[in-house]
Amino acid sequence: MEIDTGASVSVISQETCKQVFGSDNSLEKSPCSLRTYTGEKIDMLGKRNVTVIYNSQSVDLPITVVKGTGPSLMGRDWLLKLQLNWKSIFKIEQLSHNQEPEKDKELQDLLRKYPQVFKEGIGTLKGTKARIYVDKDATPKYFKARLVPYALKEKIEKELDRLEKGGNIEKVEFSEWAAPIVPIVKPDKSVRICGDYKVTINQVSKLDNYPIPKTDDLYATLSGGQAFSKLDLSQAYQQIVLDEESRKYVTINTHKGLYQYNRLPFGVSSAPGIFQRTMENLLQGIPRVVVRVDDILITGSSKSEHLNNLETVLGKIQESGMRLNKDKCVFLAPEVVYLGHRIDQYGIYPVESKVKAITEAPEPKNVTELKSYLGMLNYYNRFLPDLSSKLAPLHELLKRKNNGNGTNHNKRLLNYQKLY
Repeated sequence: MEIDTGASVSVISQETCKQVFGSDNSLEKSPCSLRTYTGEKIDMLGKRNVTVIYNSQSVDLPITVVKGTGPSLMGRDWLLKLQLNWKSIFKIEQLSHNQEPEKDKELQDLLRKYPQVFKEGIGTLKGTKARIYVDKDATPKYFKARLVPYALKEKIEKELDRLEKGGNIEKVEFSEWAAPIVPIVKPDKSVRICGDYKVTINQVSKLDNYPIPKTDDLYATLSGGQAFSKLDLSQAYQQIVLDEESRKYVTINTHKGLYQYNRLPFGVSSAPGIFQRTMENLLQGIPRVVVRVDDILITGSSKSEHLNNLETVLGKIQESGMRLNKDKCVFLAPEVVYLGHRIDQYGIYPVESKVKAITEAPEPKNVTELKSYLGMLNYYNRFLPDLSSKLAPLHELLKRKNNGNGTNHNKRLLNYQKLY
């Protein structure tokens, strides 16, 4: 059973009910109705009372039985009755009823049809170049190279060599524009190099206001999907070549000298809009597909529809000259985690680690900590009914610029919020 703080009631599937209770299929009618976050009705068979034993507790609780198959969910009705030791609870992985992707012949046959898409190295979008529009009267800005931590120096040099060898950057002797670099250590301990363009061109360039899809729009498209694929574009932005005029604006200054980007780099304020427009134009018209900058999510109401949509997407990507990082792609998964939410065929749920961060957050002691705490709660406001009125006293504290020494009422309110 998975803990789901977004579910108002605890549920099990019809199949699980048969496995647990056998021929005892007596159910009571339930006066309530259930819907997913996106508004789709969930078919209910009824409810029954069960005895739940946890540690030294034994509690009689109701559980709702729904049609079909799927994971068992512990909702807020049980969470409010059981005294759980949150520190000892880990996410429980459930076995999927779907075949493992690497053993799915249909999927593997499909992927083999598009070898260029998964070829190593960076892809190059055909037929278009990105342009950065800088104010005509802008004064060039040149910054010296920043000192970098000695422990990262060798990794930065290797990354610069890799980028130069791949044609992403080229060394230049002179430039009127130059931004210092910001090295970012990735989970695998390698380094990503970003230009600190907020001190140079981002101040004087035109922002591409192409709209980035809202999370609600994405989830509406994915609702009702039976499985999900998530595609990762290798090095994303840098698959788009920059036009000649724009390259001088994205010069970086390093301890190895000046380098000019030949491709759209990270850190440029207009890059997300440029990339979003490019990907939407490429994949427009394909059903049950959503694009949010460098992520592509695909689903379908059946496996056949899913594979058809996936093949159409792969065909478009191969035609365009772009490439995917196969190691980071997910295919035909029963659920995916995206933008801090877990999505499956039944709906959308908070990610357990994010919920744990809220439930175990220390009591805010000052305005900064209170703002941070409210931000965590507001990120999941769709799962917290009437949140604005419940948080009103805390927002009032911010208006008064209170130093954080709240009343007992506010302390009780903080604890109450953690029940969610």
